[in-house]
Formats: sequence, C-alpha cells, structure tokens
Amino acid sequence: MRKLTTFIAPALLFLSLSWSAIAQDTHKPLDFVSEQLSVQLLNNVRALSSPELVKAQAEYFRLMYTALVDSGFSKEEALKIVIAMAENK
Repeated sequence: MRKLTTFIAPALLFLSLSWSAIAQDTHKPLDFVSEQLSVQLLNNVRALSSPELVKAQAEYFRLMYTALVDSGFSKEEALKIVIAMAENK
C-alpha cells in the first residue's frame, strides 16, 4: 500500500501541474481559433446576405410552395413544409 501511495501522490501532483500548464497554454490558441471562426462566420453572413442570393432563395421557396400546392397539399401544409425547409438551411 505504501508503494502505491508513493506512486500516486507524485503522479497526482504531476497531473495537476501539467493540467495548469495546459490550461494556460490553450488560451492563446483558443483565442486565435475563436477570432478566426468569428471572421469566417461574419464572411458567411455577408455572402449569404447578397441581394442576388436572397432573391434566388425566395424564388426557390416560392417555386417549392407552388409545386407542393399543385401536388395536392393544402396551402397551410405547403407553407408549413416550406417553413421547415427554410429553417433547416
């Protein structure tokens, strides 16, 4: 039992010190990754907000709605389906 305690105590100390060092070192890379992700998301929003793309999406959803109604869905059902499709995009 004494040998086990002799091994576990230094191991726990090493792990706690290592974890502290890892936690301090990871702040910089995480900050860098967070910053890069923020820039990427902002660029995605800008790209997806272009008037041409917004118009194309509106036309797509209108065509889908019309096709659903023409296929026999009620207007309410078609609208619910198109809304669900838009939410998943």
